[in-house]
Amino acid sequence: MKYLFGIDGGGTSARLRIETLNGDLLFHAVGGSTNPHSNTLQAVETVLSDLFTKAYKSADLDPEDCVAGYAGSAGIDRPCEKELFITLLRKAGGFSCPVAAGNDVEPALAGALGDTEGFLLISGTGSIAYARSRSGVSARAGGWGHLLGDEGSAYRIAFDALTRGLRSWENRDLPSGLLDAGLAFFGLREPSDLVSFVYGGIDKARIARFAHVVGEYRDRGDLLAVELFEIAGRELENLVLSVDRRMGDRIRDKRLALCGGFIEEDTILRDRVSDRLHASAPGIAIVPAQADAATGACLLARTLVS
Repeated sequence: MKYLFGIDGGGTSARLRIETLNGDLLFHAVGGSTNPHSNTLQAVETVLSDLFTKAYKSADLDPEDCVAGYAGSAGIDRPCEKELFITLLRKAGGFSCPVAAGNDVEPALAGALGDTEGFLLISGTGSIAYARSRSGVSARAGGWGHLLGDEGSAYRIAFDALTRGLRSWENRDLPSGLLDAGLAFFGLREPSDLVSFVYGGIDKARIARFAHVVGEYRDRGDLLAVELFEIAGRELENLVLSVDRRMGDRIRDKRLALCGGFIEEDTILRDRVSDRLHASAPGIAIVPAQADAATGACLLARTLVS
């Protein structure tokens, strides 16, 4: 049976999806992280090898029957990174068919829109906006990680709640209960404990989870929490406007999907971003996401089939 595969590889896990040429699901599995910047190449190869070994055994598949594959992964941006990842893919899966690789935002767009053209805004632990034309021209804004960016993300709201909460405690910012909330959430006793907590090594995912508490304080009317979410909405809007300006008229079907656990779960933030974009970019239509990134990776693999 001829088939194709798609991989959605993130910083914490990777999903392998295998489909028939007609789009029927043959196999799906989840493995470890495939980000080559946070794992050794040997570890990434092991993750990929384990996924394909499971597929071959569970679904009785032969690598010689694979016609195409696409892998989107965190940490894959530059041409050299893509080439290296393709090498790991071929070694792990034993493929001789056309295989391509790119950043994980590319299959996320394809899955969300069911197409290779359009706009995507992701606000989860991190944040990024991405746009792609049908001819393959693309632009991205954000996605620089928690030290250089991630504006409008769960991590950024949570971390700013701590830093500005300290300023509020010192009467240098808006009055707020966020510092006490943060200390309780992270099991700290006093503000000075934040020094070792932060400088001892940031656990980005752990800090990001505090954003939901900040949202609860916003809903209670906490002035600082309200302002932090207003800033987040403006930053996410600007990410989309940035890629829209750079793409110009290259995209004919201007559809935008809002994805990522944070913006999907926080309806107030999602509605605020939508309202801002309706006013500042009326030519862009915001639509519900159709499918996940692994499905989108299979869509991109299908474009490689001659």
